[in-house]
Amino acid sequence: MIDFVKRDNNDIFKNSISGFLFKNKKFLLALRIAVTALFFYAIYYGFVNPGRDNIFTGAVFWGIFWALFMVVTLSTFGRIFCGICPHGFLGKYITKFGLKKTMPKWMQNRYIGILILVIGWWGVYYTFDGFWKSAFNTALMFSVLTLLSFIIYYIYKDMSYCKYICPIGTLTRAYDKLSFTKLETYTQHCKDCKTFECANACEYNLKPFTFAKKNQTDDCTLCMDCATSCEAVSFKFTKPAEQLNKKLKILNAEIWTYILILASIPVSMGFAHGLNRSNIAEEFIWNKTAAFFDLTQYAGGFAFLYAVIFTVFFSFLGLFLASKVLKKEFNQIFTTLGIAFIPLFIFASLGHTLEMFFIKDYVKIVEGFAQAFGMSVDVVPLAKRGDAWLHYFKLFKWIGVIWAFIILYKRIKLIDSTKVRKLFGFFFASFAILFYIGLNIYTGYIFSKYGAKARGGHSHGGNASGKMFQTVSFKDATLIQEGKDKTSGVVCGMNLPMFYKTNHSATLDGKPRQYCSIHCLTEDLKIKKLSLENIKVVDVTTLKFIDAKSAFYVVGSRQKGTMSMVSKYAFANKKDAFVFSKKYGGEVVDFQKAMEKAMEDFKPKKSWGKKASINPKQEFYLSLTDPTAKKKSYGGHMHGGGGKPSSKKVIPTKKLYLAYENRGKKSIYPTKNISFYVFDKNQNQKDIIEENSRGKKVYKFETPSNGYYNIFAIEQTKVDEKSYYKVAKLEHLQGKHGSDDIYTKDIKKELNQNVSKIDLIRIKSEDEDSFFYRHSMGDTLSFKALFNGEPLKNAPLKIKLQSGWVKRFKTDDNGLVNITLIRDYFPKWEDFDKRYKQELMLTLEYEVENEKYILTYPAFYYPNKSDYESYSYGLIILLITSLLGGFIVYRFRKNRTKAFEETRYVK
Repeated sequence: MIDFVKRDNNDIFKNSISGFLFKNKKFLLALRIAVTALFFYAIYYGFVNPGRDNIFTGAVFWGIFWALFMVVTLSTFGRIFCGICPHGFLGKYITKFGLKKTMPKWMQNRYIGILILVIGWWGVYYTFDGFWKSAFNTALMFSVLTLLSFIIYYIYKDMSYCKYICPIGTLTRAYDKLSFTKLETYTQHCKDCKTFECANACEYNLKPFTFAKKNQTDDCTLCMDCATSCEAVSFKFTKPAEQLNKKLKILNAEIWTYILILASIPVSMGFAHGLNRSNIAEEFIWNKTAAFFDLTQYAGGFAFLYAVIFTVFFSFLGLFLASKVLKKEFNQIFTTLGIAFIPLFIFASLGHTLEMFFIKDYVKIVEGFAQAFGMSVDVVPLAKRGDAWLHYFKLFKWIGVIWAFIILYKRIKLIDSTKVRKLFGFFFASFAILFYIGLNIYTGYIFSKYGAKARGGHSHGGNASGKMFQTVSFKDATLIQEGKDKTSGVVCGMNLPMFYKTNHSATLDGKPRQYCSIHCLTEDLKIKKLSLENIKVVDVTTLKFIDAKSAFYVVGSRQKGTMSMVSKYAFANKKDAFVFSKKYGGEVVDFQKAMEKAMEDFKPKKSWGKKASINPKQEFYLSLTDPTAKKKSYGGHMHGGGGKPSSKKVIPTKKLYLAYENRGKKSIYPTKNISFYVFDKNQNQKDIIEENSRGKKVYKFETPSNGYYNIFAIEQTKVDEKSYYKVAKLEHLQGKHGSDDIYTKDIKKELNQNVSKIDLIRIKSEDEDSFFYRHSMGDTLSFKALFNGEPLKNAPLKIKLQSGWVKRFKTDDNGLVNITLIRDYFPKWEDFDKRYKQELMLTLEYEVENEKYILTYPAFYYPNKSDYESYSYGLIILLITSLLGGFIVYRFRKNRTKAFEETRYVK
C-alpha cells in the first residue's frame, strides 16, 4: 500500500477542493445518501401523486438525472453518474451479504441492457406519446428496475447487474471514452505492490493498476473506492477523447450502442419531432406506413423504427465496404472505425439539453422541488424561445460532426493499409456521419420551403388529418397568401392544406385572402361586409382554383363539411358535380344558393315545434363548453382549466356559453336583456365580447394572467307583478404549468362587487395553493351567501349532480353553508378513470315580497385519490409477491439439489 505520492499537476486529487469532491470518503458517502434519498422520494411521490400535476418526479428523473446530469458529465468527467447511482451504492452492500454466485453465461450479455434502453424506453417514448410523462409510469418503472437490481445484486457477484442488465451500464461505459479525464495509477509505485489494495477494494473485480497499459478503464464507475484505499491511484485531466487516438480494446456491444443511440435520439427526434412538424409530414414514409396499417396514432413508433433501420443500414453498409476496401476483417473495422460515431449523439443531445434547460427545464426543476417540499416559488425561464443567443447551442451538433470526422481520421491511421485504400475506407466508414449531416440539411430545406404546421402541438405521430376527404398534401395545395401565415385561413386560422378541397380565395384592396371554406368567406362578405373581389373556389377534381360564380356546388353530401355541419364542395364541370352527388348525396346548386346555405350557419337556431319563448322563471347558467355538444358539461372551472398562453404575443381568451336545461335537455339560452360582468384576480372589471358562431351566441373575455376570474350574467324580468332577478355566476381558475401557478391569499381573496344584488362566494381553503389542486369526493366546500353585500341567512341552497342526485341546504346566520362532496362515481373496476369530472350545480334562492332572486353556480370535482391509489398499490404488491415467490422457489430448489451436487465430488 502506498501512503504518499507526488502527484502530477493534472491530477484532480492534487487540488484540495477537487480532491475533496472526488475522493473524500465522508463527502462521497453523504452525497450518495442524499442522491438515494432523492431517488426514492421521487418514486414515492410519483405513487402518491400519480397525475400530470406532479412535476417533481419528472423533474428528478427526466430533468436532472437524464438528460442534464448524464449528458453533461459523460462528455466531461465520464461515468461519475454511476459513481453516485443509488442502485450501485446500495448494490455494494447487498452483494456483500449475497450468494456471490457467478452470473450464467447467457445473462452475461451487454445487449440486454442496450435493448431495455432502446426498446423499453425510446421505443415506448415515440410509440405511446406521453407515456413516460406520467409520474405513475415513471415511478413504477424505476421501482421495477430497483427491485430487479437488488435481486441480481443478492444472487450474483462482481456487480453483474451494472455490467450487463442496467439499461445505462453499457451506454456509460461506451460514451465515457469521450471525456477529458482518466482514472489509472502511478505505475512506478505499483511495480513492487503485493497487497493490491486498489483491486481488493473494487466491488466490480477490476484492476486499476492495469488501466494505463490497456488504455481503458473497463467497467469502472468512478466510485473512487480504489482511490481511498491507495494513494497510487490518480484521476487526471487529459485531452478530450485522448484514449481514442491509441489502440484499445472495444467491445462490439459498445459500437452497437453508438449506432442504436444515434438512431434512437438524434435521428428519431429528427423524424418524429422535426420533419413531422412540417407541412408535408404525411408525405414521409413512416407516416405513410402508419396510415397503410391504419395505425396513425402510433406513427411516432414507425418514425423510430425507420430511424433505426436507416441508421443501422448506413452504419453497417459503410463499415462493411470499408472492410472490403481496406482488406481487413469486418469485425476489426467495425470496432476500430465504428467508434468514430461516438460524438454524434453526445453533442446533439448536449446542445438540445442545454437549450431546453434555459427555456423550460430550469423552471420545471425548481418548481418541481418546491412542489415536493411544500414551498412556494416564483420562477421565470432563463430564456425564451427565439432568443438569439440560444442559436449557439445548435452549433453543438456540428461540432460533434467535425469531431466524428477527426476521430475517424485518427482511427483509420491505426490500420495498416495504403493511403489510397485508407482514403476510400474513410469515405465509406463515414456513411453514417454523412447520413446524419444529410438529415439535418434536409430538415432545414423542408421547413424553409414548406414551412411548419400552422396548428398542432408537440406530437410524435403523423398527420392524423390525412384521412379527411378535404385534405391534400402541401405540395398539391395552391397557396396565394404570403408570409409565415400563408398556410392559415385568414378568418379562422385553420390549416389550409388540411381543408384544401373546400378552400376559397378573394382579394381585398388588391391583397389576396385565402379561406378554409365558404363559411369563412361568407363571414367576410356578408357579415363583415368586406368589399371582396375575384372570388374563387377549389375544384375538387383538379385541385385548381376556378371562378366561384361559375362553379357547381354540391351541398349537403355525406362528406364532412368544413366549419359547417352541411358540406359544400365545388366543381368546374357540371358532370363531375352530379357524379359526386350520386356517390355521396347532396344537391347541385350554384354559388349564390351555396352562400345562402352558408348564411344559415350564422342564424340563431330554432327550437323544435312551435316557436317557444323562455319562461321568465327559467334559471340559466354559464358554461365554458358548448352545452349542446355531444359531451355535455356545466363546465364550471372551479379548480382547473386555463392553459398556456400562445407563444405569440396574443392575450389568451376564454369562451363562454349561456345555457339552460329543460326536461333534461341542455340548450343555449336566448339572450335578450342580459348584462355581463367579468372581474379579474385584482377585482378589476373587464370587457366581454359577444360573437356568433354557427348560430350560437358565444362570449369571450381575456385572461392575461393566472388566478381566479369571476363572471356574472344578470337578467331581470317581471311576471304577474312579480320580479325575477336571475344571476348566473362562474368562477374560472386560469392557470398554467409555468411561473405563476402558486396561489396566495391575495389571489384567493373574496370578490367585493356591486353589480349583483345576490352572490355566492366559495371560501378557498389553505390547502388550495396552486393550479394543480383539485377537489375530490369526500372534501368539504364552504360557501358564503350574500345579499346586497350582507350575509344572507336561512336562504335555501340546492346542490344537483349530473346523475340527478339532489340535496337541499340552508345557510346559517352568517350566510355560510358547508357541502361535503359525495361519491357519485361507481364504474366497473376495469373502467376506472381518475380524471373523471363529477359535475355539480349549486342554486341559491332568496325571496322577499314580490321579488325572487335566483343564482346558479356550476363546478366540478374528481374521484378521491385513494380510489386509484389502491390500484397502483395492488399492482406493486402483486409484482413484489411474484418476484419474492419466484426467488423463494429458486432458493428451495437450490437447497434440494445441494446434497446431490456434493455427492458428485465424492470419490
